[in-house]
Amino acid sequence: MEYYAVILNRTFLVSVDESHIHGTVCRGLTSVESGVGAARLITRQLSVQGDLNDPNSYLEDRQLNRQNSANFTLNLSEVTAVTYNPRKKWGMGYYPHDGRVFIQTPVRRRELIILGNQSGQEIADRLIRSVGRANNSFKPKPLRGSA
Repeated sequence: MEYYAVILNRTFLVSVDESHIHGTVCRGLTSVESGVGAARLITRQLSVQGDLNDPNSYLEDRQLNRQNSANFTLNLSEVTAVTYNPRKKWGMGYYPHDGRVFIQTPVRRRELIILGNQSGQEIADRLIRSVGRANNSFKPKPLRGSA
């Protein structure tokens, strides 16, 4: 998941191939179910239903199959840093998450919140290995607490 426009969010299915990191929007806006009356009806529609520890609970087929201008592709050879921050992201409510993975390129830095029962440390380690294979000049920095 990634925040944008201060309070909104997007959930991505992130995959890696030999030369790229791909992020495909896999869910619309997500909210914590709360409030009363109309507010509760709206937040229920925006909340994730199912096992919140299962990363697959955050996927919506109709979103995955749509073209979305927020989808992204990063060239592994352009990644300058991958870092992991184990601290919880403020505002995530009851959604289980394992910190954040930051991916830096010369153009921007992406902050990805790791949802469900997944290891942010393992994801960052795998990304670092993938970037290292694609970019011989890549020098990984220490991960924990560096973002």
